[in-house]
Amino acid sequence: MKRLHDIEQMTLTEFHYKRYAQEYKEVDKSYDLHHLAFLIRNAAATKTVGSGKNQREEYIYKAFEEFFDYEKILKAVDEEITEPKKEDNPNKKLSPAQLALQRNSRKG
Repeated sequence: MKRLHDIEQMTLTEFHYKRYAQEYKEVDKSYDLHHLAFLIRNAAATKTVGSGKNQREEYIYKAFEEFFDYEKILKAVDEEITEPKKEDNPNKKLSPAQLALQRNSRKG
């Protein structure tokens, strides 16, 4: 029983950190299970079509791609990686004198 030996060698602080980490893992696992249940509910969702005697239920999503467009998501990730980042600060190109002029000309 190596694990028991490891536990005996731990400090109290290390033990508490491991306990907190385990609790966070359990919360994450619970989140994943609830998310899966929600997705299953959405995938099985139906709508009523027609009226009177012709009324019937149909799945909202007829194909998996309508529910989860894998290719579209991959393209979005690829664009994020390959697309050059835009400058957050347009003032970077200005010289210090121009920046000073711009700040001093502001009212307030």
